[in-house]
Amino acid sequence: MIVKDHQAPPTSDRFQRAGDEAEKQMAFYLRRAYGSDPDVHVFHNLRFERGQEAAQIDHLVLHRSGAIIVESKSVTSAVRINEREEWARQWNGRWAGMPSPVLQAKRQADFLRSFLDAHKEDLLGKALFGLKQKTFRAFVIDVVVAISDQGVVQHKGKLPDVRKADQVPDRVRQLIADHIQLAHPLSKDPRSNTWGVTITPEELARVSAFLRARHTPRVQEGDPTASAPAGSTLSAPTATYGRYATPPPGASPALSVSVEPPPPSAPVSVPPAPMATASGPSAVTCRHCQSSNVEVAYGKYGYYIKCLDCDGNTRIQLTCPTCQAKAKLRKAGSEFFAECSACDSSTLYHRNQPSGRA
Repeated sequence: MIVKDHQAPPTSDRFQRAGDEAEKQMAFYLRRAYGSDPDVHVFHNLRFERGQEAAQIDHLVLHRSGAIIVESKSVTSAVRINEREEWARQWNGRWAGMPSPVLQAKRQADFLRSFLDAHKEDLLGKALFGLKQKTFRAFVIDVVVAISDQGVVQHKGKLPDVRKADQVPDRVRQLIADHIQLAHPLSKDPRSNTWGVTITPEELARVSAFLRARHTPRVQEGDPTASAPAGSTLSAPTATYGRYATPPPGASPALSVSVEPPPPSAPVSVPPAPMATASGPSAVTCRHCQSSNVEVAYGKYGYYIKCLDCDGNTRIQLTCPTCQAKAKLRKAGSEFFAECSACDSSTLYHRNQPSGRA
């Protein structure tokens, strides 16, 4: 079943549109495979915040014995993966290195497991006759990277979990079966000593509703009134478990996760995004006090963020929001741009106030 549908904000950026199309294509295949399956919950375009951390997940497939994160990549030409699992992509006939989307998705998996475990008392029951709190520490979360159907993967050595978009649903089915077998009490798989747990249908419903409710969209630059898209907040449930929905007695857990859009009169408050990518001036904050009253300054080791409130310094680490490659900072007067040579894009990173010291 589809718990959160694919939603892409309007954009005039052709690279962003290409990425959105790749995600839309993947969402179509997952809907066709699992749209009517009440035991498999599918989410698209999830974003979570926890303290100063944030995680953006393109697609999440959740079931009682685990989860699979699917990271979509728009690849219309080719990607190359060497024996050390280093990635490069072809752009306009040239090859350029890029961060591994497999490692990116694994970091998202670690974040998600920790995020869920921080709320285990609300989401899970107790084991051993009610004496021991259940946790998510052994909950398996695998990752699959999906590239566009027209893309080509060149690789040396063992290929990591990378598939064409139309091949992903079959791979997800294999992983779900593997998770179920791993969590079986009589499993002989050596991994079962560390991994493998099955949650109840009621717990699955709570987790699903929790993830839906905790989705926090990024505020779009230039839209000070931006709020979460329609349908991003859980409607009032008939019963609650802690702060999150749980099915009423006798109800089907799958049906209890049905989500309605919030009324227009109830806007969703969106906390400011931390400085995670070069997504625009609003993303730049001080890592010490989280103040946005900052400026870009230049020192012995290059450009850095100077906080005008606490006088703290923050290192600048730029990642291209379009292709996830490393970006460089370019200064133009009081404006600073993230320049990506891999996809030939330029994004406004920060604009210093007239009193700036850069």
